[in-house]
Amino acid sequence: MPYSVSGTDVRGVHTVSRKRPELALRKTRELIKRGCYDVRITTPEGRTYHSSEFGDLPRTPAAGRFSQKHPPSP
Repeated sequence: MPYSVSGTDVRGVHTVSRKRPELALRKTRELIKRGCYDVRITTPEGRTYHSSEFGDLPRTPAAGRFSQKHPPSP
């Protein structure tokens, strides 16, 4: 289940889905630049983060996104 990003402007509520928290945060910045308010992210587990809590949003671990071709040097 993806992350849900929503924000409100004069035309109503806009909601989109993103697969990773980093992409959800990028979309929130875009919505805020467009003048949206009440911007929030809802995680796949159902936890909602408001703009003041975006720093608390758990990120995708770097090790899980990239594969290592070579083991780390000692």
